[in-house]
Amino acid sequence: MVKIETNIEDNIHRILLRPNQSSDWKTSLLFILIIAFTCLTIGIGFALAGATMILPFAGLEIIFVAICVYLVMKNTYKQEVITLTKDKLKIEKGEGKADEVWEYFRMWSFVSVERPEHPWYPAHIIVSSKGERVPIGDFLTEDEKDELVTNLERIILELK
Repeated sequence: MVKIETNIEDNIHRILLRPNQSSDWKTSLLFILIIAFTCLTIGIGFALAGATMILPFAGLEIIFVAICVYLVMKNTYKQEVITLTKDKLKIEKGEGKADEVWEYFRMWSFVSVERPEHPWYPAHIIVSSKGERVPIGDFLTEDEKDELVTNLERIILELK
């Protein structure tokens, strides 16, 4: 998701990048509960039939599914905030709060798009300044990356 906010008075442009979320925490918890109920029902049925060794494996399956859902949901809460002013370019990355921050002079910063040789591989958007290279929007779809590049070009032309 690419969201652009512009403050015309102060000439500040803020671009918010987030991965697409297919579901929220409540839906994911409901999915885990349905899997847990199904596995435990089958496990208890087999245990009553005499196959008690299935219960620990049913429990491990529930734990494994819960961990996988948690990791996927955690990755969907990443975000990147790019702030452009007349003088500065600031990139903040993190989950909920800024864990990593890069701040550069806008005039000395370059945005480049590295296209892969094969169409199966994704393009990479790189911000370069002072010998550092910061990739942005790696979790975006190709259409969203094209939209981001178009909007960055437009904003940079407005700030000149």
